[in-house]
Amino acid sequence: MNKIVEALEQRFVEQRIIFWYDEKAEFLEQFKDLSLFDITKIHVEGNEFAVKYLIEKQHPYGKFLLYFSKPRPANEDNWLLDMELAHYIFRTDQEAMFLQEIGLEYHFKELVSEHLEFFKAKERRQKLKDLIDGDETHNAIRYKMLAVVFNTEYLSLSNYIFTLSAAFIDENERFEKELERYQLKSFFWKEIERKYSYQAVSPSIYDFLIEVFSNNFSIGRKESLNREARLLLISWKDTLQFRESFERISAKIETDLSIETLLSDAKIDDIIEDDSYKLIDFKILHELINQLISEDITHEKLSFYAKKRQNKFWYAQVKDLYSCVSEASELTTLIRKYAAQIQYKTFDEGTNHYTQTVHEIDLHYRKFVWYYRKTNQNKVLGELSAKIERLYTNDWLVPYNNQWQNVVDSLNEWPNSLQFGQRRFFDNHVKPIIDKKQRLFVIISDAFRYECGVELNKRFQSEKRFESSISYGVSSLPSYTQLCMASLLPHKHLMLKENSDSVMADGMASSGLEGRSRILAANTEVRTTTISAEEFMSLNSSKEGRELVKQYDLFYIYHNRIDKTGDDKITEEKVFDAVEEEIVFLADIVKKIANMNGTNIIITADHGFIYQHSELQESDFSSSNHTGEVWKENRRFIIGKNIQSESSTKLFDGDALRLQPEIQVLIPKSINRLRVKGAGSRFVHGGASLQEVIFPIIKIRHNKEGAAVAVVEIDIIKSTDRITTNILAVSFIQSELVGEQILARDIRAGLYAEDGELLSDQFRYMFDIQEGSERQREVKHRFQISSKATTKYKNPRVKLILEEPVEGTTKWKPYKEFYYTLNISFTNDFD
Repeated sequence: MNKIVEALEQRFVEQRIIFWYDEKAEFLEQFKDLSLFDITKIHVEGNEFAVKYLIEKQHPYGKFLLYFSKPRPANEDNWLLDMELAHYIFRTDQEAMFLQEIGLEYHFKELVSEHLEFFKAKERRQKLKDLIDGDETHNAIRYKMLAVVFNTEYLSLSNYIFTLSAAFIDENERFEKELERYQLKSFFWKEIERKYSYQAVSPSIYDFLIEVFSNNFSIGRKESLNREARLLLISWKDTLQFRESFERISAKIETDLSIETLLSDAKIDDIIEDDSYKLIDFKILHELINQLISEDITHEKLSFYAKKRQNKFWYAQVKDLYSCVSEASELTTLIRKYAAQIQYKTFDEGTNHYTQTVHEIDLHYRKFVWYYRKTNQNKVLGELSAKIERLYTNDWLVPYNNQWQNVVDSLNEWPNSLQFGQRRFFDNHVKPIIDKKQRLFVIISDAFRYECGVELNKRFQSEKRFESSISYGVSSLPSYTQLCMASLLPHKHLMLKENSDSVMADGMASSGLEGRSRILAANTEVRTTTISAEEFMSLNSSKEGRELVKQYDLFYIYHNRIDKTGDDKITEEKVFDAVEEEIVFLADIVKKIANMNGTNIIITADHGFIYQHSELQESDFSSSNHTGEVWKENRRFIIGKNIQSESSTKLFDGDALRLQPEIQVLIPKSINRLRVKGAGSRFVHGGASLQEVIFPIIKIRHNKEGAAVAVVEIDIIKSTDRITTNILAVSFIQSELVGEQILARDIRAGLYAEDGELLSDQFRYMFDIQEGSERQREVKHRFQISSKATTKYKNPRVKLILEEPVEGTTKWKPYKEFYYTLNISFTNDFD
């Protein structure tokens, strides 16, 4: 009774007159008891003319329920046919009740009968009702019934396939059973056959998926599926909700189809575009590693392959491997290019060449080791790692520093007083800013060597809120922390404390924050303070941070992550991890300074370092038969009085180092270490190598309005505006080279209908090309166009839309649009 009342009330919202035919008078008593507000009930029993007069003449605006306790008369015998046709017929059979509840017409009765089990649950009926939106067809309703079964709001066959696949890999048979129970299985598989040309006597989701994967594998067995199967796989990989199930099913098919065997003889060019299986990337990487070990591949070719993989599905899981191989390739190329050329005649020649060019070798070595450690793939990378270690040490680090040693040996004094000397840091870089009454933050990161500074500088050059530039300085010698930290402070004279390596600046101890604060206060005329980076970062930017900033004109901020990690024998192998962390940390400090209304920032270091990841050989150590009064002995230097040396070391008097004249300093030649009990040997500093003595000076200015940088423009080469086949080849052009003032641009592109529906696969690419001609900045992609382009969207205008990410979100925004006219012949739908 309640269902009848509810159904009638819903219909009377839109209807004035409702006809109720109850052929067997089964609901006569219910009709008599029925109470509907403001509705006139009439039992029609041969009084049709009176009823018609009452409704049309006497109460033309009233609402009426006309009940018939006999079958509906034939049209020619129906006195109320005109009224019936203009209004609504209410039925009380089960199918009709369901239809009325959902809001569907009676001609869908057979559909309800066919799938009666589906309609028996009120929850399913309500969900289906929520999806009904007007002019429905039988198949459209079945599609929506599938959406209810698969519990999704997305009315697409591909989404149903993804959902069923996820359930399959979880060994969940619920959806399979419900498709069978609700008589939707046949419809579901017929739709798959129609769209993907899949045919099977006993169709199953796993059998279908095997065919889809095989059809999309360039060296696999080609099935009878059409090109829509390729788009299905692309869409699956791009749908975040189902990425995990794709990975698991791919892994299962890898095993079941013996993909590893199929890939064993594959060439990189045969599979470079494939990404159905993770093993494809493993195969490509295996080949690249072997070719790199034998040096049978150019860096340009390797980079091309690595770049090709960046927009593939599995790249995120293997990107450290690709990065490791790319760094090894770049390092090898640079060493082969420069190793035979090095022969410096002057100090300036060496420092200029190192800072302008060959510091990149140390940078790429650091990156290689860091990625190598991140991958935890010692087996596949072991031989390459051993080769890189030999190459870096034997072909570069040793011969390079042997050549540089010739310059060091020719020096009568260390160039502390020259323009780039560390002793002049304050006068040359700090004083000009504070003399202008501008607040300055000096951040000093212990052992942050020059190549690390280059990477950090590039990071800030890509930030629109900052302007950044880098220069270099040459540290004091020996290049150890106490002396070099003192050299960065304002002073007139430095000297070593008797019988130690502690440094006095104008008679004041220079160690610790308090000692450095006293030196700054004594030798400047502005308000100064020193603070540890940890303490500074703990400040609340908007409160105590800004209050502190108001109190001082010059900040010296100190941090010691790299040196602390490298100087410990237990942790020295993690020094490159510490560098990566430090780069991020320094960037965070700068941003915090900006939030405290700071504008001028200098990031620098006391010294650099040498690091070799492999264990050192006996030949890497020097035997120094020195004599005299030793104050301090280190892997890379000896300080004392009346020191006598031999040919394995270089002797400097105190005068030559601008220290007290009565001392001497011994520096092992090239990169050799002295034997010191208990000390680490892979990470060292204190000597005269360029890696140790060159330090970065990064000047950063916070620009609230944004720095004058631009993002590179991307265009396409458009030879035609007509699409005549199901493949659209597009050439993308990066307008200019990426550099300091031109930033890279991340692009996602796809072909869309005017109503916004995607008609092709999506292409994603990071345009960050830094060298080469316009032809070398061309990137091609072949878009696979869906069959919808020749059916639902035949012959309209379509758009190739280029999008770029919305910074700080997962959203995309339009960048450019290019219009095409679809003119694809129906014959292109046949494979």
